[in-house]
Amino acid sequence: MNAKSLLLAIALALAGSGAAQAHVRWSIGIGVPYPYAYPYPYPYAYPYPYYGGAWGPGWYAAPPTVIVQPPPVVVPQAPPGPPPQAFWYYCNDPAGYYPNVPSCPGGWTAVPARPQAPAAP
Repeated sequence: MNAKSLLLAIALALAGSGAAQAHVRWSIGIGVPYPYAYPYPYPYAYPYPYYGGAWGPGWYAAPPTVIVQPPPVVVPQAPPGPPPQAFWYYCNDPAGYYPNVPSCPGGWTAVPARPQAPAAP
């Protein structure tokens, strides 16, 4: 098969495919006039909601979230009581006060504390 016959076969195939699909179809239909066939289309029966101007933004900002904090609960404190009485602990055997005497086999004796005298100049 030479080149001329190949080109002729391709040209006939292309020309024949277009002609094969170019046929005429006839149909007859019976229609119902517009208002009686179905209800009004969407834009007339249900209008679109308004989303802002044509040149402005098409959205709305949500209102700010407000969280109301309850006022803090303030509990008044009781007035402080008198300071506890200070004691020194004395041991009879061996004689001395705690912490100079680390242990007392006979038991400690509580002695009311007295302030030390100021050092002499």
